[in-house]
Amino acid sequence: MSTTTSPPVARPPLGWNDVVAAVMPSPRAAYVARTILAMAIAIYAALYLQLSSPASAAVTVMIVANPSRGGIVSKGVWRIFGTMTGAIAAIVILACFPQQPLMFIVAFAVWLGVCTFASSMFRHFRAYAAVLSGYTVAIIAVGAINDPSNVLNFALSRLAVVTLGVVSSTIVTMVFQPSITTDTMRAGGRAAFKGVAELMLARADEIDATQFAAERTRLAAAIERLDEAVEFSGAEAPDVNRHAASLRRGFAAMYAALMSVSIAGRSLNALARPADEIAETEAGKARQARAADLVARIRGILAEVARYQPTDNRAPGVLADHIAAVLRDITTAQNETTSVADAAVLARVHQELEQLYDNIAPFAAWREGRAPYHRGPRLTAFRDYATAMRNGTRAMLAIVLGGLFWYITAWPSGPTLLLVLGASCALLSGLPSAAAASFQFAKGIALSSVAAFIVGLVLLPYVSGYPLLFLVMSPFLVLGVIGSTIPKYALMSLGFVVFFITQVGISNEMTYNVVSFLNSSISFVLGAGATVLVFRVLLPPNPMRDARYLTRRIRRSSERLIRAGVWHPASRDWLGWLVTQNQAFQRLFMRLGQAQPAVRAQAIGDSGALILITQEALRLHAVLRGLDLPPAEALITGRALRCLGRLRRPRKAASAAVQACDALVAYHARCEHPRPALLRAAGAFRSIAALMPEAERLLALEAPFGMEA
Repeated sequence: MSTTTSPPVARPPLGWNDVVAAVMPSPRAAYVARTILAMAIAIYAALYLQLSSPASAAVTVMIVANPSRGGIVSKGVWRIFGTMTGAIAAIVILACFPQQPLMFIVAFAVWLGVCTFASSMFRHFRAYAAVLSGYTVAIIAVGAINDPSNVLNFALSRLAVVTLGVVSSTIVTMVFQPSITTDTMRAGGRAAFKGVAELMLARADEIDATQFAAERTRLAAAIERLDEAVEFSGAEAPDVNRHAASLRRGFAAMYAALMSVSIAGRSLNALARPADEIAETEAGKARQARAADLVARIRGILAEVARYQPTDNRAPGVLADHIAAVLRDITTAQNETTSVADAAVLARVHQELEQLYDNIAPFAAWREGRAPYHRGPRLTAFRDYATAMRNGTRAMLAIVLGGLFWYITAWPSGPTLLLVLGASCALLSGLPSAAAASFQFAKGIALSSVAAFIVGLVLLPYVSGYPLLFLVMSPFLVLGVIGSTIPKYALMSLGFVVFFITQVGISNEMTYNVVSFLNSSISFVLGAGATVLVFRVLLPPNPMRDARYLTRRIRRSSERLIRAGVWHPASRDWLGWLVTQNQAFQRLFMRLGQAQPAVRAQAIGDSGALILITQEALRLHAVLRGLDLPPAEALITGRALRCLGRLRRPRKAASAAVQACDALVAYHARCEHPRPALLRAAGAFRSIAALMPEAERLLALEAPFGMEA
């Protein structure tokens, strides 16, 4: 029997990139290694400098740890600022109430409540700085409560170890993190831009509804993260900081394009399909030919965007020019159309492509070193006053109750209880699901007590020297940092690492006292358990109540803009208003995701309808001012605009829009010469009436506040 063997396949020689890829660790492994190295350096430097709390330097490293270089810089700067503010507050409070524990507790509770309230007013790491300002008072007071005259030394020591931790983490990240944050932002922005175009084509091709909703939800989350990427990139790159407001307006336009992508996809289909009754006429055939040519060009530019790879380094200005050319073609078609139906669908498609252009143009200006594309006044963040008030009140009540427990029982570890309770309440208040997060955080603190007992009282007494000390701690730190990269265990791991380092109590002169350790650990565990009770008993979060409140705020903002029309400042900075409105939408989607995920998926599309209605109403104000309408038509259109300014009656607004559309169409038929502006206005009213049922579905979330048909 004979056998045949295949000739060996020639393998291409290994290149330098293959060698680098083989030896380089994964991004997660590199992040863990950088964090552990920064901790080792921070602890050693704190011990070498004889700082009073070396463990706090490592805690700072863990808290400011971030996979991106810009994130490290941004959070580090705001952590130092928050520590300085909290240190000043601690000095003032202890100076005012040196021997008055009850007044100290009340003053600390009020300060923490104010800081927690303020943290809900800010975004990104500014919010963390406000939180840190609050519980830094407890950190300093733990050491100075028995010796108020020494509070300045404790405050300066705290500031020193925090600064040391920030510097250590920043240096290690800058040296060992090769990629810069702007690369991540650019790739993420291009991927989202490409995804919106792909989704519009898929919607026009009748994609499965479930698959469409899932992809739209995924893209919404990706676009929401881009605002944070701009924040981090701006901290690292001056050119991004200069273009930050313009880029944020561009991302707001892309978010709006995503929310209205289903409407645009349907409009693209409607543009390609003339009504049956005119399809056989000569005019209908000519209209169909022109529409088919325009649809082909629109599909062509969407396909070009869909082929735009996130890693493509071509100048985005080329793509922006192509989109602008198609927009001019659509505008020409709008001026030539004689059908109100065509005017409506052309407006929808034009609006979608215009939003894509408003997104890519700022990128082009940034990459080409030109002036920022979008200009306008300073952007305003959305202020969620109801949630902020609840968070601040909860934190204040928790500190008062915990302080009273300490005062009544005279427990020596009472200040530690306040520290854990204050830090936990402040840190967890800004999370989407604080009640569930508090339980995960408490589990991390409980596990840290067990690990700290093993390390601090079983292993460390038998080692000497810093290398062995850190080697004994490192397995627990590595496990904690790895867990922090897994979303399911991130919060538990953060609590574990932070309180593990704190309870081990690293110092130049280590002391091992089982009774003292157990007494301190009980206060940590009790504080963690009390945090869970606080978030489940004291003003617990209610996602649907928050959703109703946010829906009301969104509706009122749109109503104010529609009623004021061209006189409202936001009408001159539409994208600036949209940035703030999108932040409200993001909070709404987050709350709905906790309570009713299916409603959240639907609300994303319905929100697009509300945005389009608001924008069309603004355009109607401008168009109607330039039209010399007869008194009857002016009365009808004015009434329709007034009804749009009262969106809590959506069906009445839709009916008034239909009447205005019919009146303008009839007036156009009586005119001797074509008037494209009349058809545009009529098409806008018709579009508003068609979109109103979707907006009504969103506004129905506010039903307990008295929505009317």
